[in-house]
Amino acid sequence: MSEPQIQELVSTKLIKEAGVDLESRPLLVFYACYLPDPQTTDYDILLNFLLARLDNFVESDYVLVLFAGGAKYQPPWTWMFKAYSNLGRNRFAGARYRYRKHLKNLHIVHPSLWPKLLMQAMGAVVSPKFSRKVYAETGLMQFVVVPLEQLQIPEEVLTIDAQYQSAMPASPSPGSRSVAPPVAKHAFGVKLEDIMGTNGEKGLPRVVSECIEFIRANGLDSEGIFRRSPASTSMQSAKQAYDRNDPDIDLATLGGVHVACVLLKMFFRDLPEPLFPASMYDIIRGIEARPTPLDQASYAKTTIFPLLSKPANMLIKSLFSFLHQVHTHSVRNLMNAHNLCIVWAPNLVRSDNPAVDFTMCAAGPGGGGVGTLVKVAIEYWDTAFGEEKGGENDGAVEDDVKNRRNFHVGGGDDEDAVSSIAAALSNPQLAAAASGSSL
Repeated sequence: MSEPQIQELVSTKLIKEAGVDLESRPLLVFYACYLPDPQTTDYDILLNFLLARLDNFVESDYVLVLFAGGAKYQPPWTWMFKAYSNLGRNRFAGARYRYRKHLKNLHIVHPSLWPKLLMQAMGAVVSPKFSRKVYAETGLMQFVVVPLEQLQIPEEVLTIDAQYQSAMPASPSPGSRSVAPPVAKHAFGVKLEDIMGTNGEKGLPRVVSECIEFIRANGLDSEGIFRRSPASTSMQSAKQAYDRNDPDIDLATLGGVHVACVLLKMFFRDLPEPLFPASMYDIIRGIEARPTPLDQASYAKTTIFPLLSKPANMLIKSLFSFLHQVHTHSVRNLMNAHNLCIVWAPNLVRSDNPAVDFTMCAAGPGGGGVGTLVKVAIEYWDTAFGEEKGGENDGAVEDDVKNRRNFHVGGGDDEDAVSSIAAALSNPQLAAAASGSSL
């Protein structure tokens, strides 16, 4: 294979982005069935392109899925150890550390001998401490990291999976085990209109307002904010607490800033209808034709955002106001508008075609539109949403969010809560906020 052919193989087949996992972490998929013949391919060149592909993701936490089944060719063992050596040889500053630290989970689907040995050999990626995060997935039916349609599963993998499934013992019948009754959800996976009201009259979702307030108070200067993942147990505990609508939730004890960041991304990712559904893609793509970022922000204000429902408009305005504030602290937290776009865009889109979704999330020339939209809405918030930041209304709106949140939580006397909201809404600016014009 020629060098351009190897580069195309890596970029279009061997490694693919698959959106985000159930904890809103970037997900990469490696398809071993597309490994080329070592007799006709320079695997040293292949390694360079693989590392360059991975370099785009190692700055933040990510998850890797290895589909080991269906591989026709096995990488030479000498090459595997050379790969190990290169990863440990400081490809660039901190490379080995970042590969190991930011790879949070490795899922090997249809594990065979060679990937198991490979994981043992590549200590630059999998250390003894990390071994507990490596999962062997015997089949697709047992794989629950993401919906399977996100993974673009090749026919070769499906064939192998059918063989695995036929060799597995039959699952117990549904009547042979008790099934827990469904629990009513109050936060995640609930329609915006059910949480906020048809016109947003119920205010921002509690989990959104509380996470934003907590991060503002404790995490604006945290390096790598929105790129680090907390312990899964802490995150799940916090998520379940919000779904139960527990009256008092202490984010500090549940994991702090990074838990709040993941919860915020998960809320948007789990919406039954994404903020930017596929029906809006063609309109959103039009943002790329605008010549300057300010023109793009104006296009978002006049053409894209009016297509959203009132609750969605309130929600996205509040979200991007907060992300703009994170961006203004980027000297310390290292999360400017571009970096925030990378971690946030995949949580705002979803269609029946994951490949199209990935393209939509790219920012800049050649991007699909959503990435550019997110970037300019953060960086040029004033233009995109049409009012000056930093005025007296900002603090008043935050007070209104707190009042409405306390009312929904039901943690105190309902009559007092209603009275506090009525008093807050007597302010004309806040009355406008409650109707959707200021949040």
